[in-house]
Amino acid sequence: MDATSRVLMAVLVLVVFGLWVAAQEQEEDWDVGIAEKVLEAKPGVLLTIELPANGARLQGVRFKLPEGTKKVYAQVTDASADIDLWLTRERARDMASLLEEAEAEKATGRLNEVLEVSEGLRGGTCYVYAGSLSATADEEVSFKLLIGLNEAPPPVTLPALPFTSLDQLSPAERAVHACVSLNTNEGGGSGTVVTPGGLILTNRHVLENEDGSFATMVFVSFTRDPRGLPVQTHTAVVIDQSAELDVALLRITEDLNGKPVETPNFAWLPLGQSGPEFGSELRCLGYPAIGGSGSVASITMTSGVVSGFAVRKKVLQWLKTDCLISAGNSGGAALNAKYELIGIPTESLHDPDTLESLGYVRPVSAVPTGMLKRIREELPK
Repeated sequence: MDATSRVLMAVLVLVVFGLWVAAQEQEEDWDVGIAEKVLEAKPGVLLTIELPANGARLQGVRFKLPEGTKKVYAQVTDASADIDLWLTRERARDMASLLEEAEAEKATGRLNEVLEVSEGLRGGTCYVYAGSLSATADEEVSFKLLIGLNEAPPPVTLPALPFTSLDQLSPAERAVHACVSLNTNEGGGSGTVVTPGGLILTNRHVLENEDGSFATMVFVSFTRDPRGLPVQTHTAVVIDQSAELDVALLRITEDLNGKPVETPNFAWLPLGQSGPEFGSELRCLGYPAIGGSGSVASITMTSGVVSGFAVRKKVLQWLKTDCLISAGNSGGAALNAKYELIGIPTESLHDPDTLESLGYVRPVSAVPTGMLKRIREELPK
C-alpha cells in the first residue's frame, strides 16, 4: 500500500469512526429511558408517579380495557414538568418501540396533558406511557395520572384570575402577575398581558415551529409568587403578527377545560407613555431556561440601563441594553423604573472573540400601529 492509499484509508477510518460516534450520541440522546417496572392502574383511581433524578424519563402503566368500552382517557394533574402520553397494546422496551407500537399519543405544550381515544378500541390489556421528553437528566419529575373509561375527563381545578386585585399589588407584583410563560407544541417563551381582556404582546419567533409554520394554539401560564413555578391556566390564539418587526399579538380565549373566557379580568401592565431616555433604568422580566433548575422555569428579572438606540429612517427600531436577555426571555417585558412596559426583550448579540454581549429590545413605539390601536381600545377609560 503506497503513502497515498494509506492516507485515504486513514481518512476513511476517521470518517467511519466519526459517523459511529455521532450515531451513538444520537441514540443516547434519543433513548430517554423507560422505567423497567410497569405500574398497575385501576380505572377511576388516581395514581401518583415519581421519576427520580438521573433515572428513566417515562413510566409505563398497565390496565384492563373491558370489551365494549367506547372511550378511554388518561389525564395528568399536578405535573412538575411537561408530561406527554402514549397508548399501546404491547409493552414498550425503549423509545423506538414505543413510537412504533403507539396507537395514540398526545404531546403538546400543555403541562397537564389529556389523551382521549374513542376509535379502534378492543378489550384486553392496554398500556399508557407517561413522562417528560423535555425534563433534564438531573430533574425529579412527579405527576398524578388518572385512567378513565366511557366518560369525559373531569375538569381541571383552576385558580381564579387575577390571583390578587390590582389595587392590592405593588408595581413590581403587578408586573410579575402580568408577565406570562407561553408554551407551544414545539417551544415557547414569554409574553406580557397588556389589557384586562387578555391581549398578550410577545415576539413572533416565540410562536414559530421548526418547519416555519405558526403555532395555532398557545398555552398560557401565570405566576402568583416569584418563588414558585408558573401555573398553566389558559390557551390563546394569534390575532395579529409582524414578521418584519418580530412582534405578535395574542388573545386569551379559553381555559384549560375548553371553557370560553366570557368575563375576562386578567392582571395587565400599562404601556409607558414616554420614550425611555439614554442611561435610564431598564428591567427585563421573563422565563429564561437558564433561570430554572428544571424543564419548567420560574419567572426571572434582570436589570440594566438603556445603553443606546438603533434608529432607521428616523424611526426608533431598537433599544440597546446591558440587561441580560437569555433564551426564553424573548417576548417578555422590558420595564422602566415605574414598572411600565416600554418594550419586548427580543434578542442578545454575542461576540465570540471578545465574549461581549448586548441585548436588543423592541420598543413599544415600534409596535405596528394596528396592534397598538387594538390594545388602547381595550384599556379602561
